[in-house]
Amino acid sequence: AQMAGAFPLDVEAAHIDLLAITGHKSLFGPQGTGGLWIRKGVEAVLEPLMRGGTGSRSESEFQPDFLPDKYESGTPNTAGLAGLEAGVTFVLSEGVETIRAREEYLTRLLIEGLQSIPGVTVYGTGEVARQTAAVSFNIGGVTPSEVAVRLEDEHDVLCRPGLQCAPVAHRTIGTFPLGTVRLSPGYFTRDDEIERALEAVAAIAEAR
Repeated sequence: AQMAGAFPLDVEAAHIDLLAITGHKSLFGPQGTGGLWIRKGVEAVLEPLMRGGTGSRSESEFQPDFLPDKYESGTPNTAGLAGLEAGVTFVLSEGVETIRAREEYLTRLLIEGLQSIPGVTVYGTGEVARQTAAVSFNIGGVTPSEVAVRLEDEHDVLCRPGLQCAPVAHRTIGTFPLGTVRLSPGYFTRDDEIERALEAVAAIAEAR
């Protein structure tokens, strides 16, 4: 769901039948936007999750059986979709490969910096080429929530603490129920901002 815009993706080469995407992350769209790519023919066996007015067959009491109306009930989020279009246009103009290269560089910079700080545990394989630009870590003896509060209040650095909507993943890596601290550099993140975040983490770790 988070690969669109972050990785070059070929649905044909990957033999994908259904691809759900979120609009508000790597596609630079507003929250509340997304999409579902459906391989031709799959719609014959894929029932709608919701049924309701589509504006195309108002005289019928039944859901339209043609695309995209079959899966688009209710009033569309027109403003959100306009924002998503602008985001997708930006991604296409910059190039997914260009964006990906920048985010890989920043992610590597962040991981290597965190790994050099005593008391910090970085989670993941370290294979930057196989992950999105999201880095999870913990500081020994300090809860993720406390780290997040101190990063924001003392250093003006925002992060995402806790389980990040993925409790099963945290059970797998042994960080449940407190979770981790997640920093996510983006295409517009500057090198000096990475350095400032690392200095902030180091200060918190040193003060344990």
